[in-house]
Amino acid sequence: MHPLKTLIEQSRDWASVEHCRDLFAKVGGVLQDTFGIEAGLFVYRKQFIPEDKVSTVRVYKPWGIGYSESELTRFIDGGAWFSGDTFVVTETWLSIEEAPSVWKKVWMDAGVQYVGAWELNVKGSCVGAIVLGRRTKPGQMNAAIMAACATHVSLVLDMLISRRIAEHASCHDPLTNVLNRRGFEKELHHVLNRDEGTLVMGILDLNEFKDINDSLGHLEGDLILADVAQTLREQIGQYGIVARFGGDEFVFAVTVNNTNVDAITEYILSSFENKNYSVSVGCAILGRDGEDWVSCLRLADRLLYVRKSQTGVME
Repeated sequence: MHPLKTLIEQSRDWASVEHCRDLFAKVGGVLQDTFGIEAGLFVYRKQFIPEDKVSTVRVYKPWGIGYSESELTRFIDGGAWFSGDTFVVTETWLSIEEAPSVWKKVWMDAGVQYVGAWELNVKGSCVGAIVLGRRTKPGQMNAAIMAACATHVSLVLDMLISRRIAEHASCHDPLTNVLNRRGFEKELHHVLNRDEGTLVMGILDLNEFKDINDSLGHLEGDLILADVAQTLREQIGQYGIVARFGGDEFVFAVTVNNTNVDAITEYILSSFENKNYSVSVGCAILGRDGEDWVSCLRLADRLLYVRKSQTGVME
């Protein structure tokens, strides 16, 4: 069977993976089992990450090499493959003597005599490389097949990233980048499965938001909504989730060790004390104030309006 046909047949399920790491594991398996590549690794900079994270170049799924992912990642100079500020790849096989000096010991320890690196490209930009080692001299056909493999992996990466972008857009509010209702319902299952502490459901809205829009304009109103989302996200942190259900209505779920709803409400309110706008908050405890999140949130909403009436806020 022609090697290219074998590659295509072996890669039928690559696009079904959820994460790039899983893709690299499958590709590495094919390169080892089908093409007899004795050693290799993947260098890659994640393309779709949360906005508060920094994307760095890392080594993934090495095989036939006596070093871990973290050890190999430390060999990367300045966050690039080989050296400099960009990925530098050979696109062919080279003698180990022509390999970058910092990597020579890695390959020599693995008994590798020939090294090659092929670009991984996503949306027109190089995002990494497939780096391979052979103990015997490969032929030109082998180099062409590795190039085809890198192109194929690049196409799958592009597909995976496009899918992740679409999934993110379907679950997030485009103005504030917090979850929307669909995303909230999806992520709430993960929060519920943590089974740690007390789960508080809360609802927050802006006081007299219509007047804000009327007096300051909708652009200023949008900036305030974005600030509310960011402030809530900072307060909730890793202990819960925040969503915008629409308009000026925000919802959150957070795991705490405190069952005093009034204290939790005041804690959330305190983070908005020095803003040029004010908010109202209602909270309820899942399992005590409501058997499910919808009924719990319904009570939180009633408590929010009780607080509004007590403080004389007009809508």
